[in-house]
Amino acid sequence: MERPGDTFDDFALASRSTPLERVLREEIAAAGGRIPFERYMALALGHPEHGYYARADLRWGRDGDFETSPEVHPVFGYLWARQVVECWERLKRPDPFALVEVGGGSGAFMASMLAWLRERAPECFAATRPTVLDGHPRRLEEQRAALERLGLRAEHALLEEWLGRRELVRGVVISNELFDALPVHLLRNDGQNDGGRLEEIYVGMREDGALGLESGPLSTPAIAAHLEALGLGPGEGCTAEVCLAAPALMERVSRRLERGYVLTIDYGYPAAELYASWRRNGTLLAFRHHSPQPNLLDAPGLTDLTAHVDFTSLASAGARAGLEAAPLTTQARALVALGLGEAVEAARARMAEDFGAYAVARRAADTLIEPAGRGRIRVLAMAGGAPLEGLRCLEGPGD
Repeated sequence: MERPGDTFDDFALASRSTPLERVLREEIAAAGGRIPFERYMALALGHPEHGYYARADLRWGRDGDFETSPEVHPVFGYLWARQVVECWERLKRPDPFALVEVGGGSGAFMASMLAWLRERAPECFAATRPTVLDGHPRRLEEQRAALERLGLRAEHALLEEWLGRRELVRGVVISNELFDALPVHLLRNDGQNDGGRLEEIYVGMREDGALGLESGPLSTPAIAAHLEALGLGPGEGCTAEVCLAAPALMERVSRRLERGYVLTIDYGYPAAELYASWRRNGTLLAFRHHSPQPNLLDAPGLTDLTAHVDFTSLASAGARAGLEAAPLTTQARALVALGLGEAVEAARARMAEDFGAYAVARRAADTLIEPAGRGRIRVLAMAGGAPLEGLRCLEGPGD
């Protein structure tokens, strides 16, 4: 499979025509012939009518383009609900207690957390005021339906509207695979001269009329400022991504928190690993039907785009809002600490009654903590006005 950065020509593969392509062509023409890849990705994923996450036929799980951990098995949400209860206890059992999911996805994560709280922690459930946030009204309707099927309710709000509110919340803000879907600036160190020169990748029009990628100067000085603050950048001849939207969103979300916890579950690395000199091709990928696609520009609006998260920048953004960050842990360690083993053992004890349920639970557990797969997802826990040390999800076994 051809990967971004293998050669520059790999970027210029022709794109498949979709309804969004007309919008892109118009914007490219209005911008003078090209737009930063960051703008392309923002439209490809977030255009209100033709963007990937606005699609009426968007499917999650095995029948869609990707499957996140909440779709693997409800036990994922059940285990994180245990962490929510501990946070509630550490905050001295506030009522109301905010449980805010940023980027509700299929609705499965909030549904499984609330179902567990209702069954296993009724006092916390009674105090909880759940809120599901998303950037697209269609997704909010689907998330509402996912809860209603279980007899559950929450507030459903557009992310920008919620961020603009003045009142602060006490509780937990949680997200799963949110930040890796935010648009990134695509950069390349040309490897020329001493140390190379940093250039940005743009989307423009090829001579044959297809969308293609081309290089140019940085589109905003904020990119260089961001890398300078990190003291890092792509090595000579390397391609890398910079996501300015992620720390900006994290800071805004964190400032809505009066007291409580921000739990971020996502694919990513500390900045030093993300920009390691051996990472020549960056982390940006296009997905359809669970398979990486060789062409980033193929079928815009019908193809998912994702890039790994810079957790160093997210932690710094939280710190600017007054939050303290714990060292990163992995999803595998967090889920084990939250009781995944005990959950599988309980299913095994009931194996004689329902072997199928045990088999499903065991397969799900293996999938969720597979070291080369979802197990390597990172967890960033931050707290403001609340104790962070000893948080249960941080107490998993070491490497």
